[in-house]
Amino acid sequence: MRLSPLLILTFAVTLFATPRSVFAQQYYEQPQFQYGHGEAEEDIEQRGFYDGIKGAERDLDNHRRPNVNNRDEYRDPDSIPRWAQHEYREGFRRGYYVRVRQIYYGERIDGYRYWHNPR
Repeated sequence: MRLSPLLILTFAVTLFATPRSVFAQQYYEQPQFQYGHGEAEEDIEQRGFYDGIKGAERDLDNHRRPNVNNRDEYRDPDSIPRWAQHEYREGFRRGYYVRVRQIYYGERIDGYRYWHNPR
C-alpha cells in the first residue's frame, strides 16, 4: 500500500494543528477574587465607611429620615468594581449608622476604630 503525498500532507497538518486548536478553544475564566488576601477589601470597606458618614450628614442636612437604603451610593455604587461592592456596602452601612447614632443619640466616634469590621 502506497500513501499518496496528499494523504501524508493532510495527516501531518492534522497532527500539528489539532493541539493548537484545542488550546485556542479553551476558555480561561477570570480568577475569582480571594477573600482575605491583600488590603484591597479593607481599603474599599474603609472608603464605604467614610462615604456612609457623609451620606448620613447629607440626610440630616436635607431633613430626611435616616435610612441607608435611601442613599444612591449604597444601592448602586457605580465607581466600585463589582467584586468589591459587598465590602463597600458593608462599610457604608456601618459608617452611616455610626454617624446616625452620633447625631441622634449623642454617641461618640472613638477614633477610627469603628470603620473596621469586627469579625
